[in-house]
Amino acid sequence: MRLLLFRQRHFRNLAFPAFRPPPGPFALAGGNGQGKTGLLLALHLALGGEVRAALGDLVRFGEPEAWLYAEVETELGLYRVEQRLAPEGREVRLNERPVSLRALHELPGSVLVSPEDVEVVLGPKEERRAALDRLIARFSRRHAALLAAYERALRQRNALLKAGGNGLSVWDRELARYGVEIAALRRRFLRRFLPMFQSVYRVLAPGEAGLVLEETVQGDFLEALERGRKEELARGQTLVGPHRDDLVFLLGGRPAHRFGSRGEAKALALALRLAEHRLLWEHHGEAPLLLVDEWSEELDGARRQAVFAYAQGLPQAILAGLWAPEGLPVCWMEEGVVLCPGG
Repeated sequence: MRLLLFRQRHFRNLAFPAFRPPPGPFALAGGNGQGKTGLLLALHLALGGEVRAALGDLVRFGEPEAWLYAEVETELGLYRVEQRLAPEGREVRLNERPVSLRALHELPGSVLVSPEDVEVVLGPKEERRAALDRLIARFSRRHAALLAAYERALRQRNALLKAGGNGLSVWDRELARYGVEIAALRRRFLRRFLPMFQSVYRVLAPGEAGLVLEETVQGDFLEALERGRKEELARGQTLVGPHRDDLVFLLGGRPAHRFGSRGEAKALALALRLAEHRLLWEHHGEAPLLLVDEWSEELDGARRQAVFAYAQGLPQAILAGLWAPEGLPVCWMEEGVVLCPGG
């Protein structure tokens, strides 16, 4: 897949109306605060990605909304994606027709490698669990629908727990119905993803890396809810289920968030993103756009070289940083404007 044209209005500090990126991998260089991260975020969002920041924080101060537009060329044809971003949500159009955000997952899209990814490894389990669910959602519409149904049932059940517990059995069954399938989808996805993750990690760092899903339900879901009923009533919340599970990164069989260094966590986070890119490439039959933020500052020499080598084999990739690697065309970012050779 190739991004042919990108347009924007009122997205953070970006100050250009249109950008035609060069084909193949290229560098995006510029000083701090010039708009490199903003451009990568905008491209990732325009192609159907999600970011941690609240949508309202991505709209230029004083404006009610931002607008993004991307034209992409795929093996199936040309697609035009248009989005409006506002504090209350996103409106998406594909080839001028309104669609859900999940409809964009039918395209290869993009993978964003960010310095913040290290928090997926070292941060709280909510970060790891959310990262896993976002990744699975790129391959399974059913997973996203199941999560939404599970969260509705969870809210209802927690409300009953706080009110004394009358009528819990109905919501026990609803929670178990969706929870069992969510857990099964997570396990099935990890069986497919783990070998690719380990293969990528071996290129980046020595040692053995792994991923394991620690589940709070062992055995029958309804029985697990019944066993914990007394404690749940006391605390007013559901204590077992997919919303409490954890995706644990392992180094030599030990949890990385407890025993790993920050440098080791960066390697794991990078392996996660590059494995995501490879799996999407395999899934769609063509490579997504690879976006790497602060590539020159956050990675050591060996890992920079690994990313550079990987990017060189892609139809399009952007490596953003304070300086550009030798051998790549360079676009420059200054005060929100991007300038490329040849205009």
